Amino acid sequence: MPMSPTPLLNGPPTAPPDLAGPHAVAEVARCLDAILFPFLALMAARFALLGPLLMPVWTRVSRTRQRLLRLLTRIAAGHLPRPPRRPGAAPRPSGAPAPFPNRRHGWLAIMLDHNARGYASQLNHLLHTPGVADIIAASPGAVRTLRPLCRMLGVDLPAVLRPPARPPAPPRQRPPRPAVAPPPDPPDRPIPRNILAAARYWQRRTPKIA
Repeated sequence: MPMSPTPLLNGPPTAPPDLAGPHAVAEVARCLDAILFPFLALMAARFALLGPLLMPVWTRVSRTRQRLLRLLTRIAAGHLPRPPRRPGAAPRPSGAPAPFPNRRHGWLAIMLDHNARGYASQLNHLLHTPGVADIIAASPGAVRTLRPLCRMLGVDLPAVLRPPARPPAPPRQRPPRPAVAPPPDPPDRPIPRNILAAARYWQRRTPKIA
C-alpha cells in the first residue's frame, strides 16, 4: 500500500495565493501542495479498491509533487534556471518517468471518484489565477513536470504553459515523372488480297443508283 505523503508546505486548499508580495513563489508552492497532498491521500485510500493498478500512478504523482515544490523553492530562493546552452539546442533529458500508455485527457480523474475531479478543478482554478502560470513558466523543468499531471487530471493548461506548436510539415513533393514519348503510329499494312477481291465483287453486284 502506498505510504502517506509527507506534507512539505501546509495551508488551506481554498486560500488564494498572495501574489502581491515578495513571497509570491512560495505562495504558489503552498497552494500547489495544498491540492496535491490531499489528492495523494485520496489515491492511497482508493488503493484497496483499485489494487496494484494505482501504485505506479501514486508514485508518479508523488514524485511530480516533490519535484514541483523543489523547483519552486529554488525559484523563491533566487536560483533561476540556467539559460539554454545555445539557441536551438535540444533540452537535456530529465529524470521524469515515461508517460503512461493511457493518453485520454483526464483519465485519472475519470478512474477515481468525484473527489478527484474536485481536486482537478482546484488545480485548474489555481493555474488560471492571474500571475500563477507566469511564475511556474519561469522554470522549464516545472512546466515539463506539470504537463503530464494536468493531462491525467483533465486540466486545461494556460497558454504560457502549453508546449510550443510544431511547425507545419512541408508539403511532400513527389519527383516529376519523366516525360514519356507517345508510341509511334503503327505502319500501314497492305490490305489482304481476299478483302480486295470481295470488295470488287460486291461493287459489281451492287446496282448503281441513277
